[in-house]
Amino acid sequence: MSSSSRRTHLTLLPVVALVCYLFRHAAAQTTIHVPSVQATIQAAINAANNGDTVLVAPGTYSENLNFSGKLITVTSSGGASVTTIDGGAKAPVVIFNSGEGPNSVLNGFTIQNGRADGTISNQNFDGGGIYIYSTSPTIMNNIVQHNTACSEGGGIAVEFSSSRIEGNTVQNNTQFGCSGGPGGGGIAIGGAGQAQIIGNVIANNTWPSGDGGGISMNAAGTPTIKNNIITGNTATGVSPAAQGGGISMSNDSDALIIQNLIYNNSAGQGGGVYFGVPFGARGPILVNNTIVGNFGGSQGSAVYANGFDNQVQFFNNVLSGASGQNAVYCDATYVQQPPTFTNNDAFSSNGTGLAGTCASQAGQNGNISADPQLVNVATGDFHLQTTSPAIDAGTNVAPNLPQTDFAGNPRILDGNNDCVSTVDLGSYELVRAADASFFYQRAHFPESSDWHLQRRPAGHADQHGHYLFPVLEYRDHGRLFSSQQLLRGWRPGRHFLCLQRHIHSRCDGHSPGDAYGKRVGRHYREESQC
Repeated sequence: MSSSSRRTHLTLLPVVALVCYLFRHAAAQTTIHVPSVQATIQAAINAANNGDTVLVAPGTYSENLNFSGKLITVTSSGGASVTTIDGGAKAPVVIFNSGEGPNSVLNGFTIQNGRADGTISNQNFDGGGIYIYSTSPTIMNNIVQHNTACSEGGGIAVEFSSSRIEGNTVQNNTQFGCSGGPGGGGIAIGGAGQAQIIGNVIANNTWPSGDGGGISMNAAGTPTIKNNIITGNTATGVSPAAQGGGISMSNDSDALIIQNLIYNNSAGQGGGVYFGVPFGARGPILVNNTIVGNFGGSQGSAVYANGFDNQVQFFNNVLSGASGQNAVYCDATYVQQPPTFTNNDAFSSNGTGLAGTCASQAGQNGNISADPQLVNVATGDFHLQTTSPAIDAGTNVAPNLPQTDFAGNPRILDGNNDCVSTVDLGSYELVRAADASFFYQRAHFPESSDWHLQRRPAGHADQHGHYLFPVLEYRDHGRLFSSQQLLRGWRPGRHFLCLQRHIHSRCDGHSPGDAYGKRVGRHYREESQC
């Protein structure tokens, strides 16, 4: 063998070894069962390697966990309702503080009886249920309840983190062992980061000596608060007033507050939302939220704006104050210029919609002050009635506008039948039932064809949100279509028909503004209503 061939052979050996090493470690990812393989969840975490899954059987586990930097999934087999981790009021129930990332997942547990009281045996002041510091784990589908913290985050504290907190119920958490602090009975977000709080229920949490009954943000960076239900939370115990029953924001907390239901919360200022913006900060952007039925002092029942708030932006929100109070109050202490309000409904029966510096925004830039006509506030149904002035009253160019509404329906529809699809105000888009009226049109099917018209049941939407109608088919087998009985169905703003031949179909979807219809294949034409 020549020296050159030997060198080639030797060069390949490390590559082969590396491939074998990677294959061996990829194949080694395992599921560790608790309690059948490891008796405790912490023992399973300690035994796990990155990429492993710790699968926990139903039951109650009296433990205080630390993920110890592991990129693993800890999940229950039966879900949160039957699988509980009880912290025994000793320390936070679960801690992430060793560089965990998005692949560090906690899923499907009831997390309860945690305590962060700052004692010698428990040096955590924050995050009674879950404490996250300088890490970014994924927290999903848990019930976080009956936990306490001294300084912030009775349920969950998220500090210097870009964690994803999604699909959880955070309820009945509070403060213990201290007074004051940044607050956040349910969730506290602090320190620069991009935390995502998405699709959670944050309910009935309290902070008895500070701000943010549901969520508090203190120098929180650029978090996203989206598609949450925030209800029944209370902030009290501060003179002259506790702030932000549902959400409080202070210091550099440039949050995106998108399409949340915020109702029946209580605080002295900003029963729904309070924010104080420091000099030079952007402050929050609020898009398509429904903020209604919150309680507290006489100012800012829905929203209280403070600080250098002239960079704050409101788009497409329903902002409804308690009777006799103003819905939105903008404080003039630091700056005379108001936040920007575009296409919002700020309303209070026997009160004022926009007050303070933001009173100048009333009636401007598409803003209205009218009863939004929600279906049933008392039972928590915040859909719009068909006569609501909030229908088609928004702006389609709002930043961060969701593609679907709070219920998952298409976001921009023609709700008022004017053939222009415009986003509604608030968290829900009005989805009208398909109009079942039809009229005759003319169609010609070719000789010896097997074409037919197909309609689907009224009210059934396809994967694109298009409403179709009950089945009607005609097969001419060499004859013309009889009696001109080709029916057209429509829903506001768009029209849909399908001609089908065997398993192949062609559909005509008319958009608003069509003066005359289009053709499906070569055999059908209709006039568009719009």
